[in-house]
Order: sequence, then structure tokens, then C-alpha cells
Amino acid sequence: MFNRYIINFVLLFKPLFKKFGVDPEQLRIILTIKMKMDDRRPNVYNQQRQKKKKEVNNASWLVMFFLGLTGLFFTFLLASLKQPFLAHTIYFSAFMVMLAVTLISDFTNVLIDVRDNYIILPRPVSDRTFTISRILHIGIHTAKMAFAISISGVIYSFIGEGIISGLVFIIEVLIATTLSIFFVNITYLIVLKITSPQKFKDFISYFQIFLSILIFAAYYTLPRLIESSILKGIDLTQARILMVVPSYWLAALHELVVNIKAAQIATYIYAALAILSPVISLYLVVKVLAPGFNQKLSSISASGDDGVIVTSEGKGASKGFMNSIAKKIAPHPLENAGFKITWLLSSRYRDFKVKVYPSFAYVPVYFVYFGFINKKGGSLSENWNNLLEGRMYILLMYLTSFVLTTVLQHISMTEKYKASWVFFTTPHNEPGRILAGMFKAVVVKYYLPYFTAIGAFSIFFWGPAVINDLILVFMVGTLYGLLVALFQVKGFPFSQPPNNQKGGKMFITFLIMAVPAALGFLHYWAAQWEIAIWIAASIMTIITLVSFNYYRKESWESMELAD
Repeated sequence: MFNRYIINFVLLFKPLFKKFGVDPEQLRIILTIKMKMDDRRPNVYNQQRQKKKKEVNNASWLVMFFLGLTGLFFTFLLASLKQPFLAHTIYFSAFMVMLAVTLISDFTNVLIDVRDNYIILPRPVSDRTFTISRILHIGIHTAKMAFAISISGVIYSFIGEGIISGLVFIIEVLIATTLSIFFVNITYLIVLKITSPQKFKDFISYFQIFLSILIFAAYYTLPRLIESSILKGIDLTQARILMVVPSYWLAALHELVVNIKAAQIATYIYAALAILSPVISLYLVVKVLAPGFNQKLSSISASGDDGVIVTSEGKGASKGFMNSIAKKIAPHPLENAGFKITWLLSSRYRDFKVKVYPSFAYVPVYFVYFGFINKKGGSLSENWNNLLEGRMYILLMYLTSFVLTTVLQHISMTEKYKASWVFFTTPHNEPGRILAGMFKAVVVKYYLPYFTAIGAFSIFFWGPAVINDLILVFMVGTLYGLLVALFQVKGFPFSQPPNNQKGGKMFITFLIMAVPAALGFLHYWAAQWEIAIWIAASIMTIITLVSFNYYRKESWESMELAD
């Protein structure tokens, strides 16, 4: 419905399009289909809806909703800071970063998709109509995202600061949007210059991971940061390094128009840079960057999407380190096979990385939130000292189990699950052995290194006395992972479709989650007695080994086979 209004607005310029040789009716049809495809395209904001196997019909508007919430947080920050120069510098820094990252992570698949060349061009559609439709599509999508982020800031500027400030704010948004597109273009070309088209797709996947982490961190930290006194009293005019930052120029433009009497010579210079920078960037994009850009996009589209070929030899196999570990901890042939397949494919599939890797950043964010941001009053140094005097390290250690369970919940799922026929055609009668190898690979590749890093951090700040706590928490976390694997992950590595979510397990899920929670509270209470922790660690080690032995005996009857 809203898309129709947008297209009708664009077609108000129908006489201009006709003058340039563009067919307005064909333009309407192409834009309608493209925007409908945008609404059905999966993205990082509607992953839960995809998991529930529901049709996605309003994906682009869902993106706008979340960007609008993010923009509202930015506006709170803009309103809370008493220095307009500082407020506008921070606001537009956040605006440009959010817009650029969203453009790269959410819209890249559309930008690098050159299937239009094979679908539209063979039909009686002129080159001008095709080119204008592509430009308008990208422009509309970018404008929708910029509008969603900035609308709350525009409203605040008009109501809270006056009409002049509001009009200047709109100009700042337009300039910031243009510069964001320019930086995205530069990023594409630099990455394509130093990497292959296939590596470029990996780069985009990591950007999606970064966006997930950014949204999660902003959700927990931004509201408290707005109330913080840390940003108050900062004088950005003394920070010369920021003078090369475009958001600094935009703040100078606002300062010049709203408070011209207090403007200095430097303010005029940076305001002029703010006005000239979009003109220069547009010239560079059109005249310098665009000619080679389409050729690069074609090379990306022509490249396959299969990732690195996994072979038994060469660098695709990672044979040295992985094979030596597999021989030592998974000597049984079936366990060894499960270990190697899990290790190699988890490094290969991008969809797995996008879903799992953000969880590695969630633990530090939670720790910072509960340790610093969620505490009212007191300086950072006081909160840190209180942290060292308490037992917050126990919470930090237990949070690491979130990484293990996240990996386990996604380790059996992939879009390319039909390649798993090898598990069912190979003559063996011990599927539990393959699952055991899979579990060992997950623990060794993901959980153990991450837990080791957190453990080193804990020992460095809380001392060697926490070693027994580390042993206990590691065993509790491994047991928690085994329970998840036993009752929630019934599948070989990468053998099921992503939407294969079975219902009716809510009660079991809560029971499983209650195990580490209850043990964690008992651990926190018993931490005052060293011998109690050592005894508990020994008991948990035995229970974990027994549970793993039971898991290794999983039969075909208990397996949930992919359809």
C-alpha cells in the first residue's frame, strides 16, 4: 500500500521521464515488482519469522521499524546533551554509521544482483528505462532507511529548536545520506580491489554479523549512555582529530546557521566543507567510481556461492591442525568423521556464521551492562572496584554457555541439507558416534577457546583463586550443552533445513535452562568455601562424562531425520 504511494509520487515526474526517453508505465511495473521483492527478502531483522516458516511480506517496513527505534535512541541522545555542537556531531556520526552498515548488510544482495540484465533487457524495455528504474530503486530504498532513522530527529528539531533548526537538520540528513552512499561505494571498491568476488561475499556476511552485534549492543548500552554524565562537559572544538570527520562538518553547519553570532572562522570553513562534500562525492561516484563498478558487480554475480571447496588435500582442508586434534580426541572412525565434517562445514557455510558468530559478542555486552551500565551512580572506576571485590566473574563464566548452546542449536541446520544423504547411506549402526564427534568439534572449536579467553581474563583480574570456579563452570556448561544436544538437537551436522523447528518442547526447554541457572545460584552461594567448589567440580565432571557416554549411544529411533 505504502509502496504504491511512493511509486505514485515518483511518477509525478512523468513528463520529465518522457523527455529523457523513459517509458513511465514500464517504470511503474518494474519498480512495483522490485519493491514487492524487497518486502519478501529475508534480512537480519526478520530471522525469527523465517525460523517459524511464516511468509515474509513486509520485510522492508520491518527494517524501517527497527531503524526508527534506533533513530529514536539517537534523538534521545541529541536532546539530552546540552551542547548542540557535541550533540549533532555524535548524532550524525551514529546516523552515518547505522545507515552505511545497514546499506552494506541489508541491500548488498540487491545491489550485486545483475539478473535484471537477463530478465528485463531481452524484453522490449529501453536501456534508459532499465537504468532509471535501477537508480530509482536504490534511491527509494536508501531514502526509506534514511527517513526511518532521521524522522524522530527532524520532529525534535522542529518542535524543540525551531523552524530554522529543523530545516537545517533536514539539509544535514540529506548531506549525511549522500556521504554514507559515497563511503559505501568506496568500501565496495576497496574490498573488491584487494579480494576476489567470492571473498567479497564473505566480507558482506561479516558485515551482517557486525550489524547484529551493533544492534544488540546499542539496545543495552544506549539508554544508559544517554543518562550518563560521561559525555557532559566534552569540548569537541579542542579535538582536532575529529575535524576530518564529516559529522563534525555537519555540526559546524548547524552551529553556523543557528548560532551565527558565536561562529568562528573555523566554523565557516567546516560548514563550507559540509556543503561541498556531497557535490564532490557525487562527482567522484559518477565520473570516477561508477565506470568500473558495474564490471565489478558483474564479476561478483558470476562467481559461485559455494564457498571454499573442501577437499582432502590443499588449503581447503585445514588438514594439519584439525586432523591432529581429531585423531587424539575422536579416535573412533565414526566420531572422527563427525568431528571433521562439523569442523570443516562450520567454517564453510555463511548462513551458519551469520547466526552464530554474533553470540560471541553478546557475553561481553551482557557483562559490561550488568557490571557498569546498569548500575546507577558512581564513576566507572568505582563500579570497576566494586566489580573486583564481588563475585561477578561467576556470572561472566556462566554466560559463556550461551555460546555453546547457540552453536549447537544451529549446527544441524543449513539451506544445503540435502547433501547430508551420506549420513544415511553409509553402512553404520551407531549414529550416536557421529553426534559425539559433532559435539566434540563444537566444544573444541568454539566453546573451549572462548572459555579459555574468558578464564584468562578472570584469572588476571580476580586471581588464581578462581581456577576451581572455572573448572566447575566449564563442566556445568558442557553438561548444559549435552542436555541441549540430547533433547533439542536431534540431527547430524548440517542435515536439516533451517525451518525444521519442532514444537511442543517449551516445557523441556525451560527445564534444561533451569539446570545451569540453579547450579549457578548454588555456585555463587558456595563460592565462599574453596573445598566445596573443588568437590562440586569433581562431581560435575563425573556427571558430564556419564551424560556424554549416554549421548554417544543415541540410536536411529531417537533421531529426527530431515524431510
